[in-house]
Amino acid sequence: MTESEGSLENACRRGNADELVEKYIELCRKESDGDGKGRSKGRFPNLAGFCRYLGIGESELLRLSAKFPSELERVRAALEDEALNSDVSPTIISAYLKRRLGYEKAPESEVYDGQLKVVFEHDIMEDGK
Repeated sequence: MTESEGSLENACRRGNADELVEKYIELCRKESDGDGKGRSKGRFPNLAGFCRYLGIGESELLRLSAKFPSELERVRAALEDEALNSDVSPTIISAYLKRRLGYEKAPESEVYDGQLKVVFEHDIMEDGK
């Protein structure tokens, strides 16, 4: 990438960080198209790849997330959308969403009369919609 290390911060200040992530996603798509016969074993747009593309590390991204929360939220949303609409296995997508985009949430649990009660927040009626 030809932009300086501060390019994400500058983009956040201008309110167009989503343009940087779209350029990164487009790069991944170009590398994924390979032979033109559909998706090949190309790049899967992800948060670590986006950091690498910009020449920054996770600590810089965390610092910018605190400084420009809405901008970085849009970046994460774009990467989440790419993950959910990709041809990557559901196991990899699940791990990616949990570990890299912060979707890992421990289920609430309580102890009643020596018995452990585990509560999962899941609406079975919403599955498949």
